[in-house]
Amino acid sequence: MQFLKPFLTILIVALACGLPAQAQSRCDGETLPAEARLLLKKRLPGWRIKLPSDLEAYDKELWAKEHPKECPGMAVGHFEDASQVAYGLLLIPKSAAGAGYRIVVLAKSEAADGYSLRILDHESGDDSGLVISRVPPGTYPGFDTTQSARLKLDGLEAEWIEKSSVLYFWQNGKYRTLQTSD
Repeated sequence: MQFLKPFLTILIVALACGLPAQAQSRCDGETLPAEARLLLKKRLPGWRIKLPSDLEAYDKELWAKEHPKECPGMAVGHFEDASQVAYGLLLIPKSAAGAGYRIVVLAKSEAADGYSLRILDHESGDDSGLVISRVPPGTYPGFDTTQSARLKLDGLEAEWIEKSSVLYFWQNGKYRTLQTSD
């Protein structure tokens, strides 16, 4: 029994160290189809997907608790078409000198016979605490309750952890927004 203690300790440490690496790997661009990766490199070459390691310690902890298997910079869902998977991305500059973010959607485009890239939001300011995630179809109230949105497809939520959130959703051939918390 005594020889099991060191083995169990090593196993626990190895598993704990593997979890952040596993979350990081979900964020790499390799999970995107090759065609989508190429379009992203061509149109936004100075940008990359936000990683768990880009979050501050407290935000990283909250994100991991709520979304243990997800990437804070990538959401996969049926954002524009129920039969096509699309990719919502939160991009930050590759260079540490750059500041800001871009929220984009890469979706299969029948007209262009490939992927299209739509920029939903962009800012040159601080991206700290900003994450994105997929939300399922349903009804979502606005933060002031005077508006709501009924989603027939998945939506993309941009959240500044513990501050505010905005819902992006496809309706009548374009993306709309609804502030869901402030």
